[in-house]
Amino acid sequence: MLIAVDTNIMIRLAMRDDEVHYQKVIALLTEHQFFISRTVQLEMEWVLRSRYKQSIEEIANFFSLLLQKTKILCENEEELIDAICWYRLGADFADAIHLAHTKSLPFYTFDERFCKKAIQQGIAPSVSFL
Repeated sequence: MLIAVDTNIMIRLAMRDDEVHYQKVIALLTEHQFFISRTVQLEMEWVLRSRYKQSIEEIANFFSLLLQKTKILCENEEELIDAICWYRLGADFADAIHLAHTKSLPFYTFDERFCKKAIQQGIAPSVSFL
């Protein structure tokens, strides 16, 4: 059965910093497929970066690993793949998710650093700066 899980479940899986909770997550994952919503993805990146001081590469690798697991379904998987690529190039994770989610629409921002390297390399949709 597909179940939605909260950020704290995924953080236990990523960090294994509480063995009792980690084993509960593994048991739950054995019985169910996890659905990771876009909002949980955003919070996961923030917690891993700010609380656990994980590097961009470590966080991107964790998300890439999630996308390979058949027992884990991420909302917006194709968009998440693009966002991870742009994140590795220095984009803010939330900005990359925003742009990936709206890539069929013109995107406007005041932030001149918005996904800058990905846009310069032509691998992200264009962005208009006000």
